[in-house]
Amino acid sequence: MPDLSRGDVEEHARNAGRIADDHMALPSIDALGDPVIAVDMSGILRYGNERASEVLGWDASVLGQSVLDLVHPDDLNIVLASLATVGDKPYGQLLQIRARHGRGTWIHFELRGSKQTLDGDDLIVLIARETNERHQLDFDQGDVAVLRSVMNNMNGMVALMTEDGRVRSINGAVTRLLGHDPEVIRNQGFLSFLHADDREQVLDVVLALAPDTTVDFEARLVGADGTHHVCEFTVNNLLDDPVVDSYVVSARIATSLVDARNRVDFLAGHDSRTGLLNRDGFMRAADDLMTDGGGLGLMIIDLVQFRSINELYGEPVGDAVLSAVAERIDQIRWPDLITARFGGDEFVMAVRSASGAAIEMLRERVRRDVARSLVIDDHEVHIAIRTATAFEAQPQALDSLLVSASNELMSIKRHADPESGGISFDAINERRAQLDQLRSAIANGEIQPFFQPIVDADGMVQAVEALVRWVHPVRGVLGVSDILPLAQMAGLAEAVDDRVLEMALRFAVRLDDAGHGDVEVHVNVDPKVVSQPSFGRSFLDLCRHLGARPGQIVVEITETDLLAPGALSLANMNTLRRAGTHVSIDDFGTGYSSLAHLLELPVDGVKIDRRFVAGIDLDSAATNLTTAILGLSDSLDLTCVAEGVEQPYQRDRLAERGCDLFQGWLFAAAAPADEMMQMLPRILPTIDDDAPRPAALS
Repeated sequence: MPDLSRGDVEEHARNAGRIADDHMALPSIDALGDPVIAVDMSGILRYGNERASEVLGWDASVLGQSVLDLVHPDDLNIVLASLATVGDKPYGQLLQIRARHGRGTWIHFELRGSKQTLDGDDLIVLIARETNERHQLDFDQGDVAVLRSVMNNMNGMVALMTEDGRVRSINGAVTRLLGHDPEVIRNQGFLSFLHADDREQVLDVVLALAPDTTVDFEARLVGADGTHHVCEFTVNNLLDDPVVDSYVVSARIATSLVDARNRVDFLAGHDSRTGLLNRDGFMRAADDLMTDGGGLGLMIIDLVQFRSINELYGEPVGDAVLSAVAERIDQIRWPDLITARFGGDEFVMAVRSASGAAIEMLRERVRRDVARSLVIDDHEVHIAIRTATAFEAQPQALDSLLVSASNELMSIKRHADPESGGISFDAINERRAQLDQLRSAIANGEIQPFFQPIVDADGMVQAVEALVRWVHPVRGVLGVSDILPLAQMAGLAEAVDDRVLEMALRFAVRLDDAGHGDVEVHVNVDPKVVSQPSFGRSFLDLCRHLGARPGQIVVEITETDLLAPGALSLANMNTLRRAGTHVSIDDFGTGYSSLAHLLELPVDGVKIDRRFVAGIDLDSAATNLTTAILGLSDSLDLTCVAEGVEQPYQRDRLAERGCDLFQGWLFAAAAPADEMMQMLPRILPTIDDDAPRPAALS
């Protein structure tokens, strides 16, 4: 390459028909018949002569681009390797690559580059020769170029190795697969590119190879980035061949083999169905945890009636339940926690802790996160679990902990419902028939709300609550305990709720039209529905569609479901309240929240659970809690309804403590809409003078 002055560059930069920036030109070769380009040491294109512009269809817009953006993706590795090493050579290796034409097509080239300096700037000048026609003719001519092209484009690496272990030549696959420059590898020791732990074994195998024989083995090759790749090798001893006079070494990365071995290793310690550790994997991991010191707690998790789930819904649903439970268990984040499935429906956890308190806290977390219903193939399956634990501050053996936890679980099962292990085929068939009947009942209107009045102390009806009933043609009127489990099993719970809600809103319109618009209608809404983003808007849309006034409706949500309401639930509750709909906490006092929880929730009222009402004058704790709820409700200006009022003394004691609204059989059971309309506006209590009356508590 001749020396160039800055004046020469500026003069030729004014010439048309070539691609050069304002600071660079190579006048001595600008008119050569072969394409010539120049890139800086980072691969940015700085120059292209007239021939490059003609052959490649490039214009000045390509200047400043990385040459790597113009090279075929399959040739990138070999170009990268050459760019990284060309500065250390007088000239680079002859490369065969494909470059992108301005029209978007690919053109085959042979090119060789060398490092040059222009006014202190280091450049790589590349002289190229188009080989498109040669590539079209190679396989017809059968010359050496065919073999060279095939070798360079093979997926596997092929090398010739001398008797003393040096690489005589190697194809381009070594660049594509491992990132090495073939020219750098040439004449270096083959063993130096093997993992240090594999070299001696490979050397022994190759030295023992007789002439004209082959051997297969596995070894690890080192990539240009230092990573190791397991490869399958075949070595053919052709040292006695006068033409070859070398070992022919072929290799390809054993991706499928490695994946298979990794899979085998994984399955050796993991459950194939759930991906959790299996018994062997758990025992090894727990042993390591125990060796590290500290107390160790174990917990066994058993699914209740899992056999019945399989029998009722089929094994695919049962398998899906196991996978879902495993996923919930695996998502529990806890320090030093190990999770496993021992088989069947039994899961095991181990946790390191200084005391047994951690395993008990974990037990509560498992009960909350795992024992939740799930929907599979339109079936809403309820999941109940049993848990048994064991803890030792200074554990000596895992087996003793497992035995302790297993014994506790067996004791729990012995005291459980004797039918919890499964149900008979007759019962399964009967349950399936009931599911079919429920589907028909929804379609033909047998599922409907009955209304139970909520009255003041004088018996004036202030509100009614819509309670789901099944008007069965054979069995009579069935309550929620007969409907809800079936609906959840069949995945019909939402359909039942939707029908009851629609009919309750229609009844509200009927009340309003009859002059009883001041009577509120209470509806129970599933907390999962309340947490849906569109609930607030869709509820109010339904009210408008049916003509119901939102201010006449009270939405009841169970307290336990409000323990930690999400942002969507709170937003929906506020949306309803802004529209005039009231929100009430049902079964208050039975959940985990404190009375102070009322200060944080956007609610308008509470309903005292019937168990506390039943304990008035019988149980001091129930009496005191009821009194506290009434006092707090009054101070927060919340409506308070007492459920399950069955005796006059209960009404009287509640009234003495400030309760204004009552609901229960003392006044009326839930009744169909027509009967409820006839009861308005006042309902006198049914008094049984012979009913036992407990002594008042002091």
